[in-house]
Amino acid sequence: MIVKTMIVEDEKLARDELKFLIEEDPDFEVISETADGEKALSLLKKVKIDLLFLDIQIPGKSGIEIARILNQQQNAPYIIFTTAYDEYAVEAFQLSAVDYLLKPISDQRLQESLEKAKKEIRDNNNNNNNFNQQLENLFANLNNSKQKECLNKIAVMEKDYYLMLNFKDIYYFSTKNKKVWAHCYKKSYITQFQLKDLENMLPEQFFRIHKSYIVNLKHIKAVIPWFKGKYQVLMEDFSEHKIPVSRSKVDQINTLLNLK
Repeated sequence: MIVKTMIVEDEKLARDELKFLIEEDPDFEVISETADGEKALSLLKKVKIDLLFLDIQIPGKSGIEIARILNQQQNAPYIIFTTAYDEYAVEAFQLSAVDYLLKPISDQRLQESLEKAKKEIRDNNNNNNNFNQQLENLFANLNNSKQKECLNKIAVMEKDYYLMLNFKDIYYFSTKNKKVWAHCYKKSYITQFQLKDLENMLPEQFFRIHKSYIVNLKHIKAVIPWFKGKYQVLMEDFSEHKIPVSRSKVDQINTLLNLK
């Protein structure tokens, strides 16, 4: 089960940090974010969201106003309030909020809240759970080919045929919505694999740096210090894509790249 999540927070640094910490849990994916209450309501009409992290004091409509509106709708997303003020807690829970997080939010407190949300969503979405599991099993069966492990190339989709890419030409792999992409210098291709399968197939210069990324260490241009001792890596591809390093991978990156 992947919990599709939106963040409504007017401070960009706080929004970026919250997104990073949420996506440390492989069951959550932040698919939308905004700093404005009115825009949040507009986005919620266009995309299906399971969980909403909602600051209370934001431009446009307040978090409480947004929750009141959503509380009148069917299939509304679950809400976790994030705020520096505790005086809204009673009303928040009257609006059936999953949780109420006071800033600054500790990693442990956030994880407790994510687990709580996950349980409530799982309990109420058994049908969706079964469908997602069937998809996972299908992909696993399609990708079960050990012969591919000994190749120095990987097959990717290109129009109406399979293109064989050399591993050395791939800068990184990424995943989104159950699809895994191989990114070269200027172009990206859909693969048939999941990242967990690629981890067993790829040569040593590839490293799973984040739950959604495997990078070619030879194509890292720079390592950028980020918040709370974390990193982003800057790739050498045409767009110089920045990729976050998972908290659990920082020590390994320090060793692999001789940073410390």
